[in-house]
Amino acid sequence: MAKPPEPIDEVLPGAAAAVLAEVSRVISQDPQAPASGDPNATSTPHPAARQVVELKVSKVLFGSLAKAGATVQVIKPAGAYALRAGNKGPFVLGGKDVEILGRFGPDTWPEAAVVQAAARHGKS
Repeated sequence: MAKPPEPIDEVLPGAAAAVLAEVSRVISQDPQAPASGDPNATSTPHPAARQVVELKVSKVLFGSLAKAGATVQVIKPAGAYALRAGNKGPFVLGGKDVEILGRFGPDTWPEAAVVQAAARHGKS
């Protein structure tokens, strides 16, 4: 059974920034675990590989990791999704090496939810 996304209030304390951005390119991707042998499978037990991607920032929701119009290189940890050029939405960023936080990518939480949670946690 798939895990639901983490509540935004559990993720925000570890966040350094949140931006609205588009993936401009995938810089690198770790090797992918072998696919399931079942051709009828709708999901696999293996997470999507870790990626390093470049984000083109259109708006900063909070934090100072990037400015609007800039590009920033971030890590997408191994997880339930993979990114490709053109994916866009809010990205919550944090961690030592500037990782994307959350299990499901840029559409995990809507922009309004990120902004409201940032205000509750004193992030600006």
